[in-house]
Amino acid sequence: MPPDTVTVWNSNTKKSQSYRGRIVSYDASELKLQLASGREQSLPSAQITDITSRWHDDYVKAEDFVQQRRFERASISYKQALTAETRLWVKHRITARLVACEQNDGNWHNAANQFFNTLMSQQSGTPYLSAAPLAWHTLSASGELLHRGRELMRSANALKQLVGASWLLTTPYRSEAIVIFKQLEQHQDKTIALLAVAQTWRTRIPLAKQDDLKQWEQLVLQLPRDLRAGPLHILAQMQRSLGLHEEAVLTWMKIPILYPATHHLSAEALYASIRELMTLTQYSEALILCKEFASRYSDTTTGTQAERLELDIRARIKARDQINQEGDAS
Repeated sequence: MPPDTVTVWNSNTKKSQSYRGRIVSYDASELKLQLASGREQSLPSAQITDITSRWHDDYVKAEDFVQQRRFERASISYKQALTAETRLWVKHRITARLVACEQNDGNWHNAANQFFNTLMSQQSGTPYLSAAPLAWHTLSASGELLHRGRELMRSANALKQLVGASWLLTTPYRSEAIVIFKQLEQHQDKTIALLAVAQTWRTRIPLAKQDDLKQWEQLVLQLPRDLRAGPLHILAQMQRSLGLHEEAVLTWMKIPILYPATHHLSAEALYASIRELMTLTQYSEALILCKEFASRYSDTTTGTQAERLELDIRARIKARDQINQEGDAS
């Protein structure tokens, strides 16, 4: 079998470095790689930016389906790859991909069950914490979602509490969710504590001040790279509330570009970017993004508004052109 290749980012040299060998294990703290010499190399998980290996054909197919946003079909191929795969670290990776597919299909309840009952039972110190179905925008509050969210909040597990509270922050259980976040801000696990702080930002957007913005920008950078998508969404909303429209667009656009796997959140971010460009009267740029929005995210809640949004942009362009023509005529 061809060797595995692990790429890490060296924050001191500001350069990437690749290591080749056989991956022995991979968890939240480190990846162990057996080199050709037989020596075992430990690489910090937080610095890993890419892993390439000899993937099963069904895994490759599944990745292609994800790129096409055919998440149900991707799940089928991932499950076939999971059955065929023997390497434990790859099986764990595939399970994380299955959780993401459920979330991207809008099945938050199933995503939570798979994450906690399967992924976390395989390996409690998972390197795929980003697969946790945390909500960073309003969810459709079905009875099933409300019930499961309250179950998670009542758990003794901090991560379950965090997920459940994130679902219920925009429901009648808002006050209970805020209490959970405040408690988790003091958690001994720094990542959980930072995510809890970021979740409380969702309640403070209208009250944000310039000094708060600087503090929150620094906090985002303290999170692992693969966990920044949600907090960036909140940060962009704060920038918008402070009238920093161009900065908000730049922040929002990082999400679909850097975190395309977060399908619904990317849709929310792209929609918000289009609205901001309209506020800035940058209608041509807004129209370009709107076409991409309609093409990529029509299956999401915000994506259903693409056609109306495009009509609105075209109407504004027409009105602007008419005013310009009248000005030229006079």
